[in-house]
Amino acid sequence: MQPGRIAVPHNDGSVNLAYLEWGSADAALTAICVHGISRNAHDFRWLSEDLAAHGWRVISLDMVGRGGSDWLDDAGGYAMPVYFQHVQHVMAGLDVTQPVDWIGTSMGGILGMVMAGMGVPFRKLVLNDVGPFIRKEVVAGIGDAVGAYPAFKSVSEVETYLKTRFSPYGPVSDAQFAVLAASSWRRDENGDVRLNYDPRIVEPLLAAEPGDLDLWKLYDAIKAPTLVLRGNVSEVLTAETAEDMTRRGPKADLVTYSGITHPLWLTDEEQIRTVREFLER
Repeated sequence: MQPGRIAVPHNDGSVNLAYLEWGSADAALTAICVHGISRNAHDFRWLSEDLAAHGWRVISLDMVGRGGSDWLDDAGGYAMPVYFQHVQHVMAGLDVTQPVDWIGTSMGGILGMVMAGMGVPFRKLVLNDVGPFIRKEVVAGIGDAVGAYPAFKSVSEVETYLKTRFSPYGPVSDAQFAVLAASSWRRDENGDVRLNYDPRIVEPLLAAEPGDLDLWKLYDAIKAPTLVLRGNVSEVLTAETAEDMTRRGPKADLVTYSGITHPLWLTDEEQIRTVREFLER
């Protein structure tokens, strides 16, 4: 795993985006991984290690306002059009040529659907517990959870918080959750332990007119072979929407895991193998 930072144009200046990279820069296949709304690049470390061992170059991004990336002066920039532009500049700056495989969790999956639906020629698309339709009550719940931005006394409290918030979280070992927690915090100006994202990332979501998220038009335009992963107790991706995704647009492959809520952490051998075998087909 090799960490890096890259400056990308933003408004009249630039912002620095952090990323993690695995594998060889001249690998025949490249995968780009993008996390959920309040998460970071480390979420993909186990999947990335496996893919790199099987011949991929993997780039996992900290989107702006998360992890090691810069925060924006204007919270209005925490929006899909900006993320789209940033990813395009990252790909150009890191000499990533199309087509690539896109692996997106939650927000990262939404971004992947937007890009693919607007004509970005991904080789394959993996959507981790997200689809083109999310009920407004669930969207509001995500906004409330991210906007809460609690303070902690220790990293162990961060681990407990994550386990509680994302329960039931599926086959993630205590050691893996400790790693996830260790990459999920920062100290604020008062010395308190906080989750490592700008709490203002949620402002555009909270300011928007309440309504369902409906991206079916974009989904129906996707050409890339698509894999959808779903936790069977997820409210973000309902069973109905997931089944519709197998019949519309790219007619996605669907794999559902029992006893897991949103999202899948992609830490266990079965989930990792499912993704890799789909990409290898």
